[in-house]
Amino acid sequence: MASDRGTAGAIPPITAHHLAEVVQAGHHGARDALDNQPPASSASPSQTELTLLSRVIELFTAIRQEASATLNGLGAEIAARREQFTQERYEGRIRSIEAAMRALLNRHGGELEQRVYDALKAKREYEFFNYTHRRSADPKVDKWQFILLFLIVPLTLESLLNGNFFAEASEFGLVGGAATAVIISALNIALGFLTGLGPARYCQHVRPSHLLWALPAYVALIVLIVMFNLAVGHYREMLIATPDARSLQVLPRLMADPFAITELKSAALVIIGCLVAFAAAVKGYSAFGTYPGHGAAYQRWRQRWSAVEEERRRLDAELLPELETVRSRIDGFKEDCARESTRLQAVKAAADEARDLYGARLTQLRTAKDAALMQYREANLRVRTDIPPAYFSQNLNVSEIDQPVALAEYAALRAAIDDFERQLATMPALVEAKLREQLALVRGLDLAGEIERLKARAAEAGRDAFEQDEATRRQIRDEFAAAPR
Repeated sequence: MASDRGTAGAIPPITAHHLAEVVQAGHHGARDALDNQPPASSASPSQTELTLLSRVIELFTAIRQEASATLNGLGAEIAARREQFTQERYEGRIRSIEAAMRALLNRHGGELEQRVYDALKAKREYEFFNYTHRRSADPKVDKWQFILLFLIVPLTLESLLNGNFFAEASEFGLVGGAATAVIISALNIALGFLTGLGPARYCQHVRPSHLLWALPAYVALIVLIVMFNLAVGHYREMLIATPDARSLQVLPRLMADPFAITELKSAALVIIGCLVAFAAAVKGYSAFGTYPGHGAAYQRWRQRWSAVEEERRRLDAELLPELETVRSRIDGFKEDCARESTRLQAVKAAADEARDLYGARLTQLRTAKDAALMQYREANLRVRTDIPPAYFSQNLNVSEIDQPVALAEYAALRAAIDDFERQLATMPALVEAKLREQLALVRGLDLAGEIERLKARAAEAGRDAFEQDEATRRQIRDEFAAAPR
């Protein structure tokens, strides 16, 4: 113990030799004996003996103060610890756990409520889109993987066929023909897909104004696709006739006579290109819904609804373990009580050590007192010529040392420790009895059922918020319609 070691340095060594040297017992005993002092009739101790007893009292006072300080310090520590372990503290813990669980449920419920509201809002926007654009069925929206696969397959097939056709006209053979074929196939697919994605869909738009640009663009792209493939056929025939022919020379020939294609393979090249462009246009027309914006509105609604389902699954997967973790803290006060009870054993051992140290020092002091007195009297008896006083045959009695009493501080400390131990042993039961209703909420809560009720409440709250928003919008619209113009 640090306090013991710190104060022990202030107490001189308690030995017979040290005590006798402090008062010079042998020297004063022999000097007093020269005059046969103390006289044979004396009943009072000599000055040297009184000085010795005074020094013994001082040492006793220091030892007593040191023991009292140590035990009082331990008592203050016990009082502080006991102050921490109160029922109010555990009431606060129960309330904090309950609040944490409710906050967790409310936070996740708020997230689900917002997801439900967003999904209903997206559904309203989708239904409004269907109404204003006269759509009666949901669009069929393809996944991007399927669209990519659909475009790659005709690209590969047309490239293989065109590569074979151009191999006869290219000076690099099949390699040169394949390179030319890939470029032609990619352009055919790009033009066809763009035709179906843009003008073809906008030609059926509910707003006739879109026809002003969509129909001319649709016709122009069809003509461009046909003319491009005719130019490809002419280019192949020019390469067969003149291998050094350049692509820029195709345009004058195409403008002079677009259908002047004599080779069967060149004609097949034109037909295959137009068919591939047509297939790409069909896929572009249906890939994102056959009506502009219809597929985007539908996907937005489905994604919002999928987010609701995902949030519900996340609640099942994540919220239950989180709630269990929070609820498991309810037994923490039992562990605290057991841990503090273990710590009390160390305090009890320190108290016993302080008591034993005090008793040992008193024994040392008593032995040193008697030995120092004996040294004084033996020196006196050896020199004096008269009869010694009668009290020389008796020990000088100091009641605090020769008849010591138990330390009151130690008894009070042990009583406090025992009382604290009883409190720690009974506190969990007391807390549970006092907080039975709150503990029933925290410990007996059906977490899985609570999560299901949370999901139902959040979905209902999201729908209520949406309906309130709809009612507000209708009221604003009606007030605007009723306002005088």
